[in-house]
Amino acid sequence: MAPLQQSSEVLASVYDAALFDLDGVIYVGQDSVPGVVPAINSLHDKFGMTLTYVTNNASRSPSSVADHLRELGLDARAEDVVTSAQAGAAVLATLVPQGSSIFVLGSRDLMAEVELVGLVPSQDVEATHAGVIEGYWPDMPWRMLSQASHVLSSGVPWVATNMDITIPTQWGMAPGNGAMVNALAASVGRRPTAVAGKPEVPLMQQSIDRAQAKRPLVIGDRLDTDIQGAVNVGIDSLLVFSGVTTVTDLLNAPHDLRPTYISWDATGLADEHPAVSLVGEQAQLNEWHFDGGQLIGQGDNLDAIRIMLVAAWNGLCTVDEATTQLSKRGIAVG
Repeated sequence: MAPLQQSSEVLASVYDAALFDLDGVIYVGQDSVPGVVPAINSLHDKFGMTLTYVTNNASRSPSSVADHLRELGLDARAEDVVTSAQAGAAVLATLVPQGSSIFVLGSRDLMAEVELVGLVPSQDVEATHAGVIEGYWPDMPWRMLSQASHVLSSGVPWVATNMDITIPTQWGMAPGNGAMVNALAASVGRRPTAVAGKPEVPLMQQSIDRAQAKRPLVIGDRLDTDIQGAVNVGIDSLLVFSGVTTVTDLLNAPHDLRPTYISWDATGLADEHPAVSLVGEQAQLNEWHFDGGQLIGQGDNLDAIRIMLVAAWNGLCTVDEATTQLSKRGIAVG
């Protein structure tokens, strides 16, 4: 699990399952990431790789997510999708007796997942509830936060589907479920009993189990959810630059947020991944090498990024020096 490892074979032939994040990996906004959909469709047929789609968004059912993916051209089924709503409901079912009434601070799809694990979803504030589950819901009425505060005042278990502070929308970044959880926590004076979504273990483990994977690989664009989630369950990861994380972000990442591999986008699953050779204060990869504080050479820009990541992470240069060296060669870092 050390960062930037070598794979002399294409990743899809080394790992038996791909656990894909969605926004920033499969699509950005309404459109798929260019070239990614046909590449992913070929992975199962060519390499036998199981394709699983993992999302922290608790507002949509697996079937609606699969419908969206099929609209983009992916051969996806509802059973290929694992959501934080499913993971959250499963966690809650371990905290309260079967048949318990649960106050659902979230969408109808979240209510359906609660029902599927043998609990009774409700949004009746006058009823007696054994627990609360909270998930992202774009149409969340403010009064429901007030009602949830009332339910939580009794001390019942509280499960948050995820703690994403922001969520991308067509208008830009908006408050995510984590922002609403924090608002509720401030009013009731306690934190959730459990969090199910990435980077926590429940959603990650449920995804591995669903894929029946022995050697899964996480593909994501966020360090604090996708990469941290892979680290938390002890599996490898591929960070793609098609979403929110920049080269500068990755240069600044602490050890437990560093991926096993990097790629421009998810088509990197069909590539080999070379390793940077580090000898003393020199680093080399293919046509590029770093020596005496200078990045020298030419070739694949991703190889140049790999070299500077290794150089910065091993103390051969500062992050500012690494970004300067890359920027001089026209490689975007921010």
